[in-house]
Amino acid sequence: MHALSELVRASAARAPASVVADSRSSLTLADALREAEDVARAIARTSPRERPLVAVVLPGSVATVTHLLAAVLGDHTVCFLDPGAGPRTDAVLDALDPDVVVDASGVHPRPADPARPDPVTAGYVAMSSGTTGTGAKGVLTSWACLADFLPHGAEALDLDSAARWAEPTHPSYDLALTNWLLALAAGASLHVSGSLADRVRPLAFLARREATHVRLAPGYVDLAATEAGRGAPCEVRVWGSGGDRLSPAQARTVLGLGRATLVNTYGTSETGGFASAAAYASPDEVRARDGSVSVGRGRVGPWRVGLVRDEKDAGEDTVGDDAVGEDEVLAIHSPHVGDGYLFGGHGQDYPRWEPGRVVTGDRGVVADGEVYCLGRVGRLVKRSAGFVNLDDVDTAIRDVRGIVSYTVATRGGSLVTLVEGDGHPLTAVREDLATRVAPGVLPDRLVPVRALPRLGNGKTDQAGAVRLAERALGQAD
Repeated sequence: MHALSELVRASAARAPASVVADSRSSLTLADALREAEDVARAIARTSPRERPLVAVVLPGSVATVTHLLAAVLGDHTVCFLDPGAGPRTDAVLDALDPDVVVDASGVHPRPADPARPDPVTAGYVAMSSGTTGTGAKGVLTSWACLADFLPHGAEALDLDSAARWAEPTHPSYDLALTNWLLALAAGASLHVSGSLADRVRPLAFLARREATHVRLAPGYVDLAATEAGRGAPCEVRVWGSGGDRLSPAQARTVLGLGRATLVNTYGTSETGGFASAAAYASPDEVRARDGSVSVGRGRVGPWRVGLVRDEKDAGEDTVGDDAVGEDEVLAIHSPHVGDGYLFGGHGQDYPRWEPGRVVTGDRGVVADGEVYCLGRVGRLVKRSAGFVNLDDVDTAIRDVRGIVSYTVATRGGSLVTLVEGDGHPLTAVREDLATRVAPGVLPDRLVPVRALPRLGNGKTDQAGAVRLAERALGQAD
């Protein structure tokens, strides 16, 4: 029995009243573990490999949680795929080449390539979302890594067996899957959903489940703000944010929803869990720089965040001292640095695996000992004689008008800002923007859209946004 299996079993024994639940069914943690043992044996009978690679194509449900527990207990590797993702799921299945596929019809062997090497260790395959416009990428996070991380992550989120964690996001995204494991390892009740309605109306879902804890991408804050404006309550005790940089306006929104403490976390799919966290109890406590809220002092347990120069031969990194530079990116030190992507991600400068750390490709600053993530290096585009940070445009629009937007560079070289929602005075928005950004940064066109295209984890779908922008300009292929 490995460390994560022991941790989950011990937590279930300490929390006999905690449950795993969806809208239709509920199991105590102890009963979920017993069902998981049966599933693990069924997986072992289905595949001749000692450590099979299993793809689970199910919506978020108690059954899906059971398959996660089965992978932990059976010490096999699992990848969760959203059955509603269509061609993306098919493409990932082909790239993953699993030994076993689990779907609504049952557990099925799949003829995998016999030359395919087994994963070097058991764990879950995290799906990096591909927001840079490339296809999905898969990276293995080991059960050993998670066993080390989860107690530290739970402490940062003030999570224990009395908590009720609510998760509307599908576990094909590593943020959601880490959340599931945080709850299970802490002995908390875990409430999951496979409903799109719960993703677009998160406050209603949290209220129905009487949730005390949630951790979502910042895009969900904008959805919650709309619900709150219609009178939806929010009683969560801890609202975690992760997966993307959080703006000061979004932080104020969370802290204005109710009595929640905001915990802003920073980590990547490639390093497991999160490596920094900052807690805020009131808007006055929020620390921000260049439109991004601090993620804390750069340490969670043995995980650590530092800065490196944005160049291939980067040397030692720094953290804890004031450091500012447009050519500096964040690196995460971890005791469990893996071997890179299982599939996808070829030909990219970032992330970059180095001994003891992963250089993320996220631009960063350290000021007064606080770490700030300033967005992806890939959001810098060449414009005239310099570079434009596309995030700066959206930050200016949000600060001046309180409007959600997303700026992209089309393949034809135009800058287009998609403005979410109807009825915004785009001429006035553009005039305001002209007073806040340099002329070379001003978008060529502002395009109204009913809703920004989003991935299932709440992040903006950059490839989808580029398609919308090019369609508006008549540049689509």
